[in-house]
Amino acid sequence: MSRQFPVRPEEFEAAFVEQVFGAAPGSLKSLTHEPVGTGQVCDSYRFTCDWSEQGHPTTFIAKCPSADPVSRGAAAIFHLYDMEVGWYRDSAGNCTALCPVSYHADIAENEQEFVLLLEDMAPASQGDQLAGASLVQVETTLNEAAALHDFQPDGGFDACRWLHHGAGNSDFLKNTLPNGYPVFRERFATLLSSDILDLGQELIDRIDAYVAHEPLELAITHGDMRLDNILFHADGRIAALVDWQTCSLGNPANDVAYLIGTSFADPAIRREHEESLVRAYLALRAGAPDFNQFWTEYRRHAFSGFIMAINASLHVERTDRGDRMFAAMAERPAQMALDLDSLSLL
Repeated sequence: MSRQFPVRPEEFEAAFVEQVFGAAPGSLKSLTHEPVGTGQVCDSYRFTCDWSEQGHPTTFIAKCPSADPVSRGAAAIFHLYDMEVGWYRDSAGNCTALCPVSYHADIAENEQEFVLLLEDMAPASQGDQLAGASLVQVETTLNEAAALHDFQPDGGFDACRWLHHGAGNSDFLKNTLPNGYPVFRERFATLLSSDILDLGQELIDRIDAYVAHEPLELAITHGDMRLDNILFHADGRIAALVDWQTCSLGNPANDVAYLIGTSFADPAIRREHEESLVRAYLALRAGAPDFNQFWTEYRRHAFSGFIMAINASLHVERTDRGDRMFAAMAERPAQMALDLDSLSLL
């Protein structure tokens, strides 16, 4: 075996875990695991450790490649595993944006085999994409988005090769979405209104203009900042951003519009608060564009959640919850794009 790490939970051996945590050989008396999360692209497990010595975590989260070959193939095409491993390996420890501590991060050259050992954030729990967010959940997440977007890695952006996969992914979307959208439209015809589906076709017809747009600024972006990828405390305040598989150099407005657009189940609440949410986010940023400039970018990127829903639904294992989640991801930002007349900006 060329790789030197496990990729399935049953492959985890005591010696490997002891080495990761700098523990004495033989000090891990037992190791058990159970699945956690609802990830579409990789599989996550909570491991419980029984140590004979003090000072080591009693639980940790392991992220492994998906057992589904379709999802693994999509991850390799879009470099999803490489981006997440790169974030935790090279940058997470230096950024003040909340995310789990990384104990170990490794990936094979084929980008389909990797392992991440992460801090267990329990009792914080995953947000519910289907149910939607509370205002405090969105407010506190945008605080962390501001910290992320102001972060500069040591050596600058060019020092992190994995940050630049996003450019190639955009070209891939431009070339594949026109053929993929009819499949999406047929699949979701009973879950989305004709107005939403027609808007999607108009967006696809203008996808070249959408992809070609030059952003006002570039920053490290999460790329998939939605409720299923955020852990919250019981009071609704954010505990951590997780699932960094789309982390890349990009437009900060994309993260902001994506989060706000996909989070509110009731569009009236989003309409009431979105301007103040954007202003509060900008107030935390160092050197951010002025509000009017950023608001135009925000309106333009109202489509970001819709595009993610179209693309991801076509490239990962199909499940009932997944279809309902992708439908919600498409409908909410599509309604935001209609409200903000975002199509006029393409």
